[in-house]
Amino acid sequence: MRRELRFASTLLRVGQAEKEAAEADTPVNALAAADAARDRRDWAAAAFYYQQALKQNPARVSLFVQLGHAHKENGDFDAALEAYQHFLAEEPDDVDIHLQLGHLYNRMNEWESALQWYEQAHVLAPDNADIAAHLESARLRFSRIDIERKRQNAMELLQSRRWHQARAQLYDLVETDGEIDLIAVYANATKEAGDFDEALRLYDVYREHAQNLDAASVIDVEIQTAHLYKAMRDIDAALRYYIRARDAEFSLYGHVTPDSIASREIRACMAEIYTCFWHPD
Repeated sequence: MRRELRFASTLLRVGQAEKEAAEADTPVNALAAADAARDRRDWAAAAFYYQQALKQNPARVSLFVQLGHAHKENGDFDAALEAYQHFLAEEPDDVDIHLQLGHLYNRMNEWESALQWYEQAHVLAPDNADIAAHLESARLRFSRIDIERKRQNAMELLQSRRWHQARAQLYDLVETDGEIDLIAVYANATKEAGDFDEALRLYDVYREHAQNLDAASVIDVEIQTAHLYKAMRDIDAALRYYIRARDAEFSLYGHVTPDSIASREIRACMAEIYTCFWHPD
């Protein structure tokens, strides 16, 4: 019994000591200490002192915004969200808190939530140019995320060889969203889906686009066009485009290796065209 009483007494003394230490660490003017820590960008200290300032001035709900800022800059996004929501509960029509919540969700990479808060801020202050700029940027970011999801889905469809579905997704990306860098993939999917005429048209678009890209794209478009003609059983046309690919390869590298795609395909086409006397190596 005496041992238990001594243990309880020890806990009480420790608890009292911690309380006294915490009180000793809290300055008389916690708000001034918080602002000073904020100005020197000591966000952990700023968050601590803003919390103490709120204890000293519980009616000053605006301090929750400062507390949220400090937590956000310190990387504690959950604590920042909680602080902002405390203020929002008291001031639901405050424009700035809606803007700050948008900024916070941006930092959290939650683009859809960020957009929603910017939209609400814009409703509250439709003439605010700063909010309008943030809203436009958020819309662009969010639309880009949607496009990236569609691109990933298209690649997954291609990997699973679901050509018709992949082609439909790529059509939307290229024709609607302007993702012209996917034109080669779109043309290939169209070829694999069996629409050779449309694939040929798309390879012509790819050829125009390839001029503005690297030289390797110029080689690739000729090879892909040749592959298409080969699939159409037009070996003469396929040979012409393989030769064009070989010439583009020579222009780029100054030589053409015997095992390059163009070289191998040229020999294969020659063997089909001149079956009587052509023997590939």
